[in-house]
Amino acid sequence: MLFHSLHLQISIRNNIKMYLKFLSMLSLILGALSQPDDGRSCLGNTVYNYFYGSEGQTVNPNLNPIGPQQQGKPGKIGPRGNKGEKGPKGEPGQSDNTARELDKMQSELDELKAKFQAFSAPPSCDHISNKKYSGTYLISPDPYQVAPFYAYCNFTSAETETVIEHDTMEEMAVPKCAAPKCFRRRIRYNVDMDQIVALIERSTSCRQYIKYRCRASVIFFDGGVDHASWVSRDGTQIHYWGGATSRRSGYCACGETGTCVDSSKKCNCDRNTAPETSDEGYLTDKEVLPVTGLFFGDTDGSAEFGWHTLGPLICSGRQ
Repeated sequence: MLFHSLHLQISIRNNIKMYLKFLSMLSLILGALSQPDDGRSCLGNTVYNYFYGSEGQTVNPNLNPIGPQQQGKPGKIGPRGNKGEKGPKGEPGQSDNTARELDKMQSELDELKAKFQAFSAPPSCDHISNKKYSGTYLISPDPYQVAPFYAYCNFTSAETETVIEHDTMEEMAVPKCAAPKCFRRRIRYNVDMDQIVALIERSTSCRQYIKYRCRASVIFFDGGVDHASWVSRDGTQIHYWGGATSRRSGYCACGETGTCVDSSKKCNCDRNTAPETSDEGYLTDKEVLPVTGLFFGDTDGSAEFGWHTLGPLICSGRQ
């Protein structure tokens, strides 16, 4: 209680002292303002000019020397500041040399990927270990010489088959023409010839089905002139037909077995009569397959017709 009383007394004394100092300062200011111009002190002139204006100037009528000052209108926009410091230099752009280097690296990467595929893919369908589903697979018969390619693998037959198709898989009619070999059909396969040859060389056997359905249209013999032929992979015209295992010129399968509709002929179509017949069978010579072209003729008459069929190249086994 005694401590609280002493603290209160000291606080009152301090407040009184501060109040007396304020009154003394206010008295000095008022005294300086009340003196004439020539008798004012420096402080008096400063205060007087602030409230009443200096001699020779008009006093601001809106200025209240006693009350609070009012906010005036905004002044003019000041001058533009100095230009800022230059920013850091940006990263360099991609030059033509850099673009060429990137393209070169991409080409090298693609080449490495192709080589990896070439050496990792099996040589043929027969080399695929998991022979569960027939379908299209990537094979690489000779990774050192040819690029890998896709082929159809048939796992449902007795032997696994690698199948290469072409653009003339359906039966097609021979147009009207009279002369021997007046019509030619070029065969285009879905892979390059060097890839096909590489597959043939890695296979034990290859075969290709060929058929000619005819009505009064001969294949080989009519007055000693061959009217039809098929073309080997090196462009040679060959004059035996599918199924002629002896590969003798002018022979079809029925001529080998003696079962032609006319026993004096070596092919059924060489009978050259109106009843429709056909000659068909497989070509099996690996050295000349696949077939790259077909020639036909003797279809110009109103009762003369011919239709040809060429199957895909089928290879099997491992070489």
